Amino acid sequence: MKDRRFFQFLFAVSTALSLFAICLSLLPGKGAGQLIAAYSYQGPTQPVPGNPHLVRVEVILRDSPALAGVQIKSADFNGQGIPLQPRDIYGNRGTGSFQVPPGKYKLRWVVQRDRVAWPRTITREEEVTIDPRDLWIQIEVVGENASIR
Repeated sequence: MKDRRFFQFLFAVSTALSLFAICLSLLPGKGAGQLIAAYSYQGPTQPVPGNPHLVRVEVILRDSPALAGVQIKSADFNGQGIPLQPRDIYGNRGTGSFQVPPGKYKLRWVVQRDRVAWPRTITREEEVTIDPRDLWIQIEVVGENASIR
């Protein structure tokens, strides 16, 4: 009987301590409740060395991840071709890095669709506006879609 009371007492104390710790973590302050994961910027923090008026532009090309998705056949940024390699297991085809002054530039890429669908190749075009406040721009082309960060 005495052992049973001891274990009940031990259970009650451990439960109370657990609830107390949970309540403390929920209170605002400098405790464990303030440990929140946040996105941290990984890009450049200073202008391009040598010429502060140039902006770095990185173009990443990937084939569509869909099973019968489109494949990139060619791409160019501001009239400069971006070399393509054979597709790897992740669909990566190539990257291009440029240093350009602020302004508007054309990004063009040609994709090949399924052999049954017509037209088989489609030319896509996107106008990229580079602001003078930008230090770095990353453009990701995945199949027929482009995203600018």
